[in-house]
Amino acid sequence: MNNRQFLITAMLFLLILTGYNQFVALPRARAAKEAAEAQLKKQEQTAQQPSAQSVLAATTLVSKEPAKPQPEELFTLNMPQADVTFSSKGAGIKTYLFKDVVEDVNLTPYEGEGYFATMPQVDFAEFARTKDSITFVGDIVPGFSIYKTFRFNENGINNVSVTFENKTSQNLAVAPWSWNFGPGLGTVKSEMNDNERESKAVYLVQEEGKKKPTLETFKKGSDQPELPWMWAGVENRYFLSVLIPQGWKPGDLSASSEKVGTQKRLWGLLGSGPLEGPKFGIAVPGVTVEAHSKVEYKSDFYFGPKDYKEFLQLPYHLDRSIAFGFFGALGKIARNVLETFYGWTGNYGVAIIMMTVLLQLILFKFTLMQLKSAAQMRKIQPEMKRIQEKYKNNQEALSRETLALYRKYKVNPLAGCLPMLIQLPIFLALYNALRTSWSLHGAKFVFWITDLSSKDPYYLLPILMGAVMYFQQKGSIPAGTDPAQAAMFKYMPLLFTLLFMNFPSGLVLYWLTNSLITFGIQTFVNRKMAKAN
Repeated sequence: MNNRQFLITAMLFLLILTGYNQFVALPRARAAKEAAEAQLKKQEQTAQQPSAQSVLAATTLVSKEPAKPQPEELFTLNMPQADVTFSSKGAGIKTYLFKDVVEDVNLTPYEGEGYFATMPQVDFAEFARTKDSITFVGDIVPGFSIYKTFRFNENGINNVSVTFENKTSQNLAVAPWSWNFGPGLGTVKSEMNDNERESKAVYLVQEEGKKKPTLETFKKGSDQPELPWMWAGVENRYFLSVLIPQGWKPGDLSASSEKVGTQKRLWGLLGSGPLEGPKFGIAVPGVTVEAHSKVEYKSDFYFGPKDYKEFLQLPYHLDRSIAFGFFGALGKIARNVLETFYGWTGNYGVAIIMMTVLLQLILFKFTLMQLKSAAQMRKIQPEMKRIQEKYKNNQEALSRETLALYRKYKVNPLAGCLPMLIQLPIFLALYNALRTSWSLHGAKFVFWITDLSSKDPYYLLPILMGAVMYFQQKGSIPAGTDPAQAAMFKYMPLLFTLLFMNFPSGLVLYWLTNSLITFGIQTFVNRKMAKAN
């Protein structure tokens, strides 16, 4: 299979993948989410009952009415990594303003109770704070209080605890409650169009016989995974928010989709549609708090970017949240090579070029085989066409003469297939490695390329890539090719240019470098074969 066939195959694969996500995967996911909403709404209605009925299951205190609900108050904790604002309704994270290298990003932009909210029907007030921690207190009924403490640590593994303190002389039973996430999880501007598809409710389980745990996407309305899970929460391509229980057994998980706004579909060609975000809940079984005693629930949590390098240094296998795709092993190797070259150069753009050159050196033999096969096929094209015309009504003779022609010129038409089979998985692995690399976010290359994780703002890289592909195709179209087929090959670089317009500039840089090197090898092979003739 020659280079044109490889490009056609790659283009069709990408178009099919895009179409499947838009018209099959997304509708199925939305249907499953809608089926779960009824159950979640029922849970929400239960959670919104008066505090003495839904939180406290103690007949001895039914006569004591809860305090009158107070207006919502906000409390902000300013830290180097983020400005975090909490709500008095459930002491959840109402706003998480992440201090990004490009610009600040609000990871909780949608209306809701807030991330890690617990018992939103209880009014919390600030009890104490330090430079990196804050404690809230709320009263269910007189003599029965809830304390909630958030502590943010430098390594990113933070702590949160919920403590029920019973100061009365009676045993009090707390009804089941939950940790709430969402709705939705914000992201950087370059990812907003894809964020709805990338946002998921997830949990991590350890399967028997597997060395590393598996990340599972939560799709049912309310269920408990068959295997014990290590952490659960919400993610998108670049960010992760999860709760990691410590020493207590969680109850059922629940998930649904909630409308958080509207957005344009297919760049506005399909109009606007509802923008949805995942809403997630981790149930906690009820508990009896004995007189003059406390019951505490401790958890770790993570809220921030999915930085692969940092995750490898942290516990809890957070790196499993980063999707390397089907060819994940190749993607991880590519990521490690990229980081090595970055350590040498201090520039991720240069590192991508170096990695592409190294890859071409490794695949040089196969690339040369593919280009020689394509050149040989062009050489015998006139004779091939004469045979096809002569034996167009005799398939047996056509096959025999074609095989004889191949033997005469020592042409192997399958010689171009092996390079394609090798390069396509590598391309897909690099695609996933680069598109999920937090290291490329805000990474400068040269001049106008100031963020390799986002598209080229002036589209110069994809245009240059299309121009190289055009000349590459122009020099590889055999003489006598059907005009319609020739036109398709000429317009294919334009289609690829349009396809790559909104790709991360780091990925376009890889494809451009790869195309330049391949074009150079192709020119060398063509000139060498021309001299041989």
